[in-house]
Amino acid sequence: MKKAKMREVNFYAYETYCMVRIEERPEVSTLLAGCRDLALQVEQTLNMYDEESELSVMCRDYRPGQPYEVSALLYDFLDTSLSMAKRSNGAFDPTVGAVVKRWGIGSGEVRIPAEKELAILINRTGYHHIRLLPDKRAAIIDIEGITIDPGAIGKGLAIDYIIHYLKDYHVEQACLDFGGNLYVMGDTYRIGVREPEDPEKMMAIVPVKDQAVSTSSWYEHYIERNGRVYGHLIDPASGKPVESEFTSVTVICDRAVYADMLSTALYVLGAEKGEAVIRSLREESGICVDYLAGRAGDGKIVSYSNTLKKYPRLMKVAAVL
Repeated sequence: MKKAKMREVNFYAYETYCMVRIEERPEVSTLLAGCRDLALQVEQTLNMYDEESELSVMCRDYRPGQPYEVSALLYDFLDTSLSMAKRSNGAFDPTVGAVVKRWGIGSGEVRIPAEKELAILINRTGYHHIRLLPDKRAAIIDIEGITIDPGAIGKGLAIDYIIHYLKDYHVEQACLDFGGNLYVMGDTYRIGVREPEDPEKMMAIVPVKDQAVSTSSWYEHYIERNGRVYGHLIDPASGKPVESEFTSVTVICDRAVYADMLSTALYVLGAEKGEAVIRSLREESGICVDYLAGRAGDGKIVSYSNTLKKYPRLMKVAAVL
């Protein structure tokens, strides 16, 4: 496909700078404004740090055991999140919001909670406490105090909404970058995967077309206390930052929301359990997923892929399993 002249819009959302670039066309300004508005709508609906967001209001106002009706967007978020939580056996769990808030992740005021505090907060988590009623577009939460965190899905969900919107208007070429959550449509881009221990270096170069790329790692946001490094990704089982067998996980997928969720889930699960989740997703829904990961300790690259094998540049830097 011949490369078209491109136009872009830049804006701040999800605590990062976002960019949407599409091909030049008569209505390009209107389309770009629509992309920005969609992204902001998703953020405003799902922002757990905004007390007036629909998600925050639900977590504040629901009554245990009673149906709580939600918007189509919030229902989509809940449905997609809970599906991945079940598939990953809780390695991805959106109900860790209270724990995330207690650590101060995303607030700029990180605090290390005591064990007793974590024990109390973990009793208020668990995806199995939420049941959806599709006919009523409602959720039933069976315990008090659950706080839902959209951090590992919000950007991916917004990107998918924007890609669907652009396809409805017959846009053929686009590139989206939401703070490292990427999507490329209609043309092939070479995406560099950073080396976690030295972010100035590239771990791999991945050709991507009509796919999303998402990376989870300790180096994205972390703090140091008394000589110890704490990452921002929380293990739902312990309520503490994940101690992963990986230094980073990069997921390549045809759906941005799955790339976003799976990069987090795989970072928690590790290779063996993570690849089982990928296989089940592919077999049951046909969604194509590849991943690259830097292994902690020896720094070697591992990957799971049916498609990346054909790229010689990648083969030089990754042992494809």
